Amino acid sequence: MVDSVIDQVAERRDASSDAAVRLRGLIERIRATADPVHEMAALDPALVRAADGRRDVRRLLVSPRVREGAFAAAIAALEVLVAAYPSEIEDRRLLASLLGRTEQWDKAIAHADAAAGIQPEAADLHAARIQLRLQAGRVADAAAVARATAATVESDPGEAHYWMLAYMRDGDTAEAARMAAILDAGKLPNQRVAAAAVRALYEDCRAESAIALGEAALAAGRDSANLRTYLGLAYLRRGSEDDRKTHALAHFEAGLQASPRDVRLLSLYGETLLRSGRYKAAVEPLRQAVDLAPELDQTRVLYARALRYSMQYADAAEQLLKVHRKSPENLLWQRSAIAALSQAGRAQEAEALFRQYVSRRSERLPDSFQQALDKLQDRIDSAPIPQARLDWAWSLRGDTGVDRAQWERAARWGHLVDHLLFDWIECREERVEEAMQLLGELDSGERFFAPLLAAGRGVVVATAHVGPMYAGLMALELVGIPSRWLATAPNIAETSYAEALISTADQTEAQVAKACMRALGSGYVLCIAVDGAANPAAPRTTFEGQEVTYSSFASHMAHRLRVPSVFYAPRWENGRIAFTLEMLPEAEPGEDAETYSSRWRQAYFERLREHLAGAPENLRLSGGIWRHVKTPDRSALQQEVNKQ
Repeated sequence: MVDSVIDQVAERRDASSDAAVRLRGLIERIRATADPVHEMAALDPALVRAADGRRDVRRLLVSPRVREGAFAAAIAALEVLVAAYPSEIEDRRLLASLLGRTEQWDKAIAHADAAAGIQPEAADLHAARIQLRLQAGRVADAAAVARATAATVESDPGEAHYWMLAYMRDGDTAEAARMAAILDAGKLPNQRVAAAAVRALYEDCRAESAIALGEAALAAGRDSANLRTYLGLAYLRRGSEDDRKTHALAHFEAGLQASPRDVRLLSLYGETLLRSGRYKAAVEPLRQAVDLAPELDQTRVLYARALRYSMQYADAAEQLLKVHRKSPENLLWQRSAIAALSQAGRAQEAEALFRQYVSRRSERLPDSFQQALDKLQDRIDSAPIPQARLDWAWSLRGDTGVDRAQWERAARWGHLVDHLLFDWIECREERVEEAMQLLGELDSGERFFAPLLAAGRGVVVATAHVGPMYAGLMALELVGIPSRWLATAPNIAETSYAEALISTADQTEAQVAKACMRALGSGYVLCIAVDGAANPAAPRTTFEGQEVTYSSFASHMAHRLRVPSVFYAPRWENGRIAFTLEMLPEAEPGEDAETYSSRWRQAYFERLREHLAGAPENLRLSGGIWRHVKTPDRSALQQEVNKQ
């Protein structure tokens, strides 16, 4: 019997030796052929298994082809290995990776899933499953895998960035932030996880938490350009003056030291410098970003603004013309190009482009103003208003018993109708009287201004981006009150209202100030949207929990010239446009400018607050006070949830 066993062992040894010889010969033929994929068909899994040839196939057929980038041959060899050794995780992992690199997504995902099925407690195998699905664009599927395997990665967070990325791409920022929040800030496993965690908290509007985690990650040595990007963005979202002008800039600059050709960082750094009033410093990083990514229109527009405020008007105009020519359908950028051409002294080109701009907008308008009004109902649900603005305005309402859905529809209608008024005034000058039918009783306004103007002095009228604000031009024109409006519209001579505008779009701040003083000295009503400024570094103040643009120019002008000032806000009343007009404080004898300006600002905001508490159609919800409205920080709320 012993002899029989020995004979069997010998036979198996001989068979294995014979199989090994045959396998080596086959490997050599495959390596020598010009078409290894075709020859690979002769590589039988049974032969490989019989020869115990996994190591040889990996070493001689797979590894060299991977190094050469000959992925098809490597894949063919790995498929044989997987058939021969179906429980070998590393073969499946590499095969899934190569199939993914060649965009054979179904096969790649199947092998990644199979590998994870063999060892379901391995977080790195589930990470590969999520990664491949994200690369294939199967975001919902990737998020589903992430949710099903969350417990695995929470105990072994070395690959947690894939889970957070899947959640974020699927729109579930709350779940991504939850995972980020449970990570130990002092023991983040690597740079990728640290950066993804800061990003997750930032994306879920938890700026305070993102800043705390990001600074802890830096202290722990988990620095990276990506982390600096989102840490800088978190400081911008928190938004104090130091955050914007110091902390965010420092992180963007540090990120660029690590990754000097990162287009996003260059753009963020340049834009933050621009909005901090450091116009000349902003030019170079924005120029570099444009050179690296000339297709990015928004970055080129920022570059043009930096050039403009560095008084390089000709170069600014050229940059905006490039954007316009590339995206002629973008009316906002076309308007910016018109202003830049005008400021660069290219008046004829500006006027020609303005005619084209008006013509294109006019083509979109219905035949009559009433038809245009009627069509607004079809566009209410698609009005492009950020949710944060609606939420903030809702918190300011006076009538707490109103239905939210009806309130939002009215607010959206108010937004659309004011922009319609602007289009009609500018594009249908010959039929502007159709829009004037919306104006209500004007005699009271005329009576209000009469005694103020009788003294021969001008009047400062302070308004905001609220209500049907473009109706003001029509109203003052109808009652014959001499007026000038400070506006971002370019001062094109062909427009009927050109004489009434003091344009901030194509004049320097000094030129604007002189024009305002001349207007008041000549007895004009000077209308200023106190919450609006073309300057990217316009000062801000806090109003009802939000940072809003606020210029003290109006109050200082009233104090310096000793002219009366008025709060003005247009509003809808019984289907017609009415006007709120209330006196603002006058300077007391001997009162210094700053004391007066502070008192004036308080009165202005009290009246504005009253307006915002009124009917939702009087909000407008774009420009001015609405520009910087953001979702409240959720960090404190999450901390309370964690305590519970």
